[in-house]
Amino acid sequence: MDVYHLRQTVFIVALWSACGCVAQAPPPVPGSSSRSGKDLQKALAELGGSDLDRETLSYRTNVPLARLALRKAALGQRSRRGGQSKMAGFVADGFAALDRLAAQKPFLAPKGELTECAYVTENDGTAQPYFLYLPPSYDPDTPTPMVVFLHGWVPTTSLLDPWTLGPEICAVAGKHGCMLLIPYGRRNTDFQGVGEVDVLASTEHVQSIYAVDSERIIMSGVSMGGMGAWNMALRHPGLYAACAPITGQTDMHAWWPRVLRDWPRNRDDLFPFRRFMVEWDNPIDLVMNARNQSMFIQHGEHDSLIPVEHSRRMVSAARELGFAIKIFEFKGQNHYIYWDTPCFENAWSWAVKQRLNRSPERVTYKTYSLEYDTSFWVRIAGFARWGVPASVDCRVSEGGTGIEVTAENVATLMIDTKQAPLTGKGPWPVVANGVKTHAAADADGFLHIDLVALQAPVPGLWPPAKRKGLCGPIEEVFDGPFMVVLGTGGTTAEVSGNLANVRRWLGEWDGFADGMPSAKRDSAVTDEEIAGHNLVLFGTPASNTVLRRMADKLPIRIGDHEYEVAGKTYKGDDLGLVMCYPNPLAPNRYITIYAGELYGGKCGVNHKHDLLPDFIVFRKDTFSFDDTNEHRVAGFFNTAWQLDSDLTWVGRSPGK
Repeated sequence: MDVYHLRQTVFIVALWSACGCVAQAPPPVPGSSSRSGKDLQKALAELGGSDLDRETLSYRTNVPLARLALRKAALGQRSRRGGQSKMAGFVADGFAALDRLAAQKPFLAPKGELTECAYVTENDGTAQPYFLYLPPSYDPDTPTPMVVFLHGWVPTTSLLDPWTLGPEICAVAGKHGCMLLIPYGRRNTDFQGVGEVDVLASTEHVQSIYAVDSERIIMSGVSMGGMGAWNMALRHPGLYAACAPITGQTDMHAWWPRVLRDWPRNRDDLFPFRRFMVEWDNPIDLVMNARNQSMFIQHGEHDSLIPVEHSRRMVSAARELGFAIKIFEFKGQNHYIYWDTPCFENAWSWAVKQRLNRSPERVTYKTYSLEYDTSFWVRIAGFARWGVPASVDCRVSEGGTGIEVTAENVATLMIDTKQAPLTGKGPWPVVANGVKTHAAADADGFLHIDLVALQAPVPGLWPPAKRKGLCGPIEEVFDGPFMVVLGTGGTTAEVSGNLANVRRWLGEWDGFADGMPSAKRDSAVTDEEIAGHNLVLFGTPASNTVLRRMADKLPIRIGDHEYEVAGKTYKGDDLGLVMCYPNPLAPNRYITIYAGELYGGKCGVNHKHDLLPDFIVFRKDTFSFDDTNEHRVAGFFNTAWQLDSDLTWVGRSPGK
C-alpha cells in the first residue's frame, strides 16, 4: 500500500473509531418491529440535505431532540446501560420529534414538570440537552421570571445520567411563578469555557421560544455550580437580576491546595501565566464586579468540602469596597444543604422579588480578557498591556451631567449613552484619570474615551490587534465554530503520529464536552471551511498542508519536535507545542496548533485546556504540581499578537 492510500485508510478507520459513538447508529432492537437506530440515522441524514427552513420553531425544537436521541441511543448501546428497551425508547423519541417536524408542530415543554429539551451548538455542531420547568401559572403572553440553575460536580454526569433537580425542588420555583432552566453545561466543565457558552446558548434558546422576563433572569447554582453562578454573574454584570450561589468556591488559590498536595499556598509562587489563568476564573479576584448586583449566598457552617470561609471572604471583600452581599449560614450543617428544599426556598423567594437595574450611577469592573468587556453601560474596548487585568470605576455625576472615570490598564473605554443615566444630548464633560475633556456620542450612541495612546489598527496589516473574539488564550478557540484538521502531507511516520494525536484529542474532547466536532484531512478542507471555522491543526508545516500555507506568517517556527521562539530553539523528542493565533488565511478566525507530543497526559479530562496560555512548548513526561506539563517556554502574545519578553517565561523556577 502506498503512502497516499495508507493515509486515507488509517484516517478513515481511525476517525470512525474515534467518532463511532456519535456517527454510528445502534443496531435494531432484537424482536422489535419498531424503526431502528440506523433508520433514524438515515432519516436525519436525509433531513440534512433537505431545503427545510431551519429557522422555524418546529425545526429548532424538534431536530436537536432527534439528534440528541440518536446520540443517546448510540451511547447506551456502547455502554450497555439501560437495556434494549431503553435504547428503543431513545430511537422512538427521535422519530417522534421528526414526526412533529413533518406536521410542523413545535415541541413545547408542558407546565409543571421538568422536561428535556435540546439545541445545536455553534462551536462543535453537536446536539446538547437542557432541562426546562414551566410553572403551572405560565402564560405565554406574560413575561415570566426564570431561574438558571447550575448543577454540582458528579463524576458520572453524562447524557444518560444528567444532574437535575427533583420534583419537590422544581415545585419551589413553580410556587414563586418562576421558570427553571437547568443547563447541562457539557458535563463537569465548572461552567467555564464551553460550559459557560452552553449556559448562555441554552438561555438564549429558551428566550427565543418562551416568554422570559429579561429583567428577572436569576442565576443560581450549588457546589461546582455555585462557583459557576459566581463567575457567570461577575463576568457578565448587567445580565442577571439576582445571583444566589450555594456552597460554591470563591478562591481557587485556597481551593487547589486542599485537593492538590503540592499546589503553592502563596499565589506569587505560581508562574505568572499560570496565576493569570487561575485568576481570570476566580470569583474573589472579580468581587468589585458585584457592585449593583443583588446577591444572596448560602453555605453550611460545617462544610468540610468547600469551607464556609469561601463565602465569608466574599462578603467581607464586598463590604471593604462599600457594598453588601447577603449571606445565610445553615448552623451545624455540612456541604449538602442542597439535598433539601429550604436553601432553594430561601434563594428563590428572595430572588424573584429582584429586578435588573440596567442604569446604575456607578459601575466598577475588572476583567482579564476582552472576551469579558462589558459591565452595564461600560465597555472596555482595549487593553494598554496584555497579561495583566484591566479595571474601571465610572460614575455619572449628580444630575447626570457628566462622567468621571478612573481606570487601570485600559486603552479605550466606551460608554453606552442610551443606558447610562446621563441627561441631555451631549457633548458631556468627562474627567478620565484626572484629565478633563468633552465627549459626544457616535451614531450608535457610544462615547469613546481614549486613555492610552496606541497605534491605530491598519486595515489589512498582519497580524490584527487583539480584540473581543480574537484575543486568546487557547481555551477561547473552542468557544466558536471549530474544525479539527489532520495533517496528512508528511511521511508515513508523521501521519501516524498526527493520527494518534487526533484520535486521543477527539476522545478527550468527547469525554470533556460530550460531543464530537467536525474533523477532516488537510487535503479535504475547503476555503469556505477555513473562512467559517477556527482550525485546530495537528502536525507541523512539513506534515500539515493547511499549516504549511501559513507557516511564514507565524511568530514561532515549527519543526519536527523543534520550536524557535524569540530566536531561541527548543529541541527534543519529548517536546510538544500548543499555540493559538489569528489565522493568516482568515484573519477573523483562530488557529490552534498541536505539534510534536500531545499536551495534557496527566491533566484530568476537565482541565486539558483551561490552564493553557497563548503558547507553550512543554515536556511530554515531566509535570508541574498541578499535573500540567512542565513548560520549556510559555506565555501570551501582546496586544498586537507579537512575542513579548515581558509575557514570555522560560525554565522551571517561577518568576520572569
